[in-house]
Amino acid sequence: MTRPRDTDGAPSPLLRPALAFARRRQGPLGALAAWSLLESVRTFLTGYAVARALDDGFLSGDVRTGLLWLLALVAAALAGGLADAGVFRALGGVIEPLRDSLVRRVVRATLTRAVTSPTPADTARVSRLTAQTEIARDAAGGVLLTVRSFLFTSIGALTGLAALSPRLLPFVLIPLAAGLTLFAATLRPMAARQRDLLDADEHLAAFAGETDRAARDISATGAAPLVAAEAAPLITAEATAAFALARWSAVRVTALGLAAHLPVATLLLATPTLLSSGLTPGELLAALTYVTTALLPAVNALLTALGTAGSRLVVVLHRLLGEETGETGPPGVPAPSLPEAVHTAMPTAVRTAMPTARHTARHTAIATPTQLHAKPSPPALRPTRPPLPAATLHDVTFAYGPDAAPVLDHLDLTVEPGEHLLVVGPSGAGKSTLLALLAGTAHPRHGQIHLGGHTARHARTLGTAARVLVPQEPYVFEAPLRDNLTYLTPDAPAPRITEAIDTFALASLASDSARPLRPDHLTPSERRRIAVARSWLTPTPLLLLDEPTAHLDAGARAATELAFASHPATVITVSHHFPAPGPGQRVLLLDGATPYLGTHAALLRESALYRELAAGLGQPSAVGSGSTASTSAWAGDGHAQQR
Repeated sequence: MTRPRDTDGAPSPLLRPALAFARRRQGPLGALAAWSLLESVRTFLTGYAVARALDDGFLSGDVRTGLLWLLALVAAALAGGLADAGVFRALGGVIEPLRDSLVRRVVRATLTRAVTSPTPADTARVSRLTAQTEIARDAAGGVLLTVRSFLFTSIGALTGLAALSPRLLPFVLIPLAAGLTLFAATLRPMAARQRDLLDADEHLAAFAGETDRAARDISATGAAPLVAAEAAPLITAEATAAFALARWSAVRVTALGLAAHLPVATLLLATPTLLSSGLTPGELLAALTYVTTALLPAVNALLTALGTAGSRLVVVLHRLLGEETGETGPPGVPAPSLPEAVHTAMPTAVRTAMPTARHTARHTAIATPTQLHAKPSPPALRPTRPPLPAATLHDVTFAYGPDAAPVLDHLDLTVEPGEHLLVVGPSGAGKSTLLALLAGTAHPRHGQIHLGGHTARHARTLGTAARVLVPQEPYVFEAPLRDNLTYLTPDAPAPRITEAIDTFALASLASDSARPLRPDHLTPSERRRIAVARSWLTPTPLLLLDEPTAHLDAGARAATELAFASHPATVITVSHHFPAPGPGQRVLLLDGATPYLGTHAALLRESALYRELAAGLGQPSAVGSGSTASTSAWAGDGHAQQR
């Protein structure tokens, strides 16, 4: 829901609740005004005592009278300190109830919406909004204290000027009023620009947060250019709002300068005229004292507070009171829209929580139309040429830093179309790194990688038409199960989707087809089964599975292994759980500088590490048996040694 706003950002909708709150707090506000009157008395004596001490005392030769007026000035300062203490006590009686009232209103409205709305409750909103009430509390306290100080200081100073000589008032009031009028003209536009900047910042922050959580999937599907294109207008919008706010801030600074310095300049320029018309030196000095020590500090504090804390207070109160009335949107902002043609082609990748039905969900980019709709097909074959390998690595070296030891060192590997390759090895041996290189999310320091005739970098731009990666930490959207399963294959037939739900035991999550999943409420096993079911549904020539059976129990693990064993794509699986390889299936053992490639039986015979890793299979060791011979000799340092 988009927040309704006045065309110029006027804070008029806040006037009624503000007046209602003031009526309920008449006692503390009266005490605040009473203590502030002492501040007016101190301000009055600040200039008046100076004038009398100079004119009636020191300039007249009466030192005693001059000293008595200075003692009166000291007494006024002490009384002002007592007034300050009383002001802060009374201020607490206004601001703390304001904070409590806002918290009650916001929490009541949020919980009511959570109970009555058919969508899952956004419980984080309560935390966000109660934090905003603290911002409102601090800003309201600062604004009230500053406005009160300006009003009562002005009363004391202007009363003193009038008591000294009414002729002084125009020289102070006219330039001061001009600066204040210019400043007041900036308040409403400043509030609107502040709100625009806050909206733009929230949109960009929400988009960035969701993009960060989906980074692995975005990288794996090659959607980074589309996500960057989606982010560009958000960045531009925030920059535009910031520039607009800066322009109005410049106007505010100009108004501040006029209000602060023009009265002093006017008095100084008018000094000869005033003295010649009968104004005494003491009265002129008192006028300058009122302006420089009372009015100008009060004006500076007022304009600064209203220009910063005041604008922030208006924006936050609009949000907090809008949460209760339902007139404003929640702090969680919807993801920005793309052109309709893009929406129809791209399911959700970076999604903010939206209290809308599935058919009204707004989407942002994760995969190109080519990625989503292209059906992988075998490369065009000439009668005289064999099919291209599904994946090849030639002399590939990879390290995580310029001075780090290589994780993979001069690796050569060829995977044929339709082959199911199992990759095993101890932690840190480079298994996940190998999948990242094949997926194009990491790039080798040296060597070449090809997928079906395309370089890995180019294959990444082809998306699912080239490969699908299931990472160790799969991403699950806050969306219905069907959307999660089909976001790479939106045209998957219903029987195939039902088969995936049954195969991977997801029926319990499909009971309400329109209800969004809550990723933070899913178990690791459920998230893993959603991810592997998604990849199983996606037509692609190459599946890269990183720990596909992690967190699964024995039954789910066996069902997953069986489902992918019959998958027509080329499948490269990294697993610590070490599923039993099929007869004749090749296994790649990564173990430092010398990787081994061969069948299960051959590696059992040749590698002690492999026998240790395979100990959980419960199969007899093939050591010493002559059932399987090595398929080729070792090819050299870092090459996969086939057995």
